[in-house]
Amino acid sequence: MLKPCVWGCARPRIEGRNHLRTLNGPAVFVANHTSHLDTPLILGALPRSIASRTAVGAAADYFFTSSLTGVTTALLFNAFPVQRHGKHRAVCGVAMDLLDEGWNVLLYPEGTRSPDGRLGAFKSGAARLCVETGVPAVPVALSGAHTVIPRGARFPAPARTRVRIRFGHPIAPTAGETWQALRDRMRQRISEL
Repeated sequence: MLKPCVWGCARPRIEGRNHLRTLNGPAVFVANHTSHLDTPLILGALPRSIASRTAVGAAADYFFTSSLTGVTTALLFNAFPVQRHGKHRAVCGVAMDLLDEGWNVLLYPEGTRSPDGRLGAFKSGAARLCVETGVPAVPVALSGAHTVIPRGARFPAPARTRVRIRFGHPIAPTAGETWQALRDRMRQRISEL
């Protein structure tokens, strides 16, 4: 439903979808976060067979503060709440359950949108999730989306340049790899894309 509007504003260029052919089970898509357009851009760029089995982690303190907002977010983006702060933010039980049931999960390890499009520090949750479940992470890099709906803006403005969505090769946790090492590999790969 949102795709024609999002595509019209962002005019996205998609690269690296061929890397998704190697997936043979669920994955954790990890992306940089620059705009409220990131989720519809990523879901729209994924092959339909993958997008239809992808659930999105959304900030509980932003998208699930009221029943109406929570239900709308869940219905539009197949979203589930993720705690960004405190002791319970590390590994989301819902995300683990979804992966166990064969669903993919989309997470934003920065935990919040970048004000200027630059990549921020990564939190631990996505890497811990991959290490604990053995599921690969698929790095996703978005560039230019922050110019369409910058942080603090309510409505999109047509992109001056095309938004780019790049999918990288899946990153599988290696035997004995710590979540810190995997987190650093995820961030490095996204920055290279």
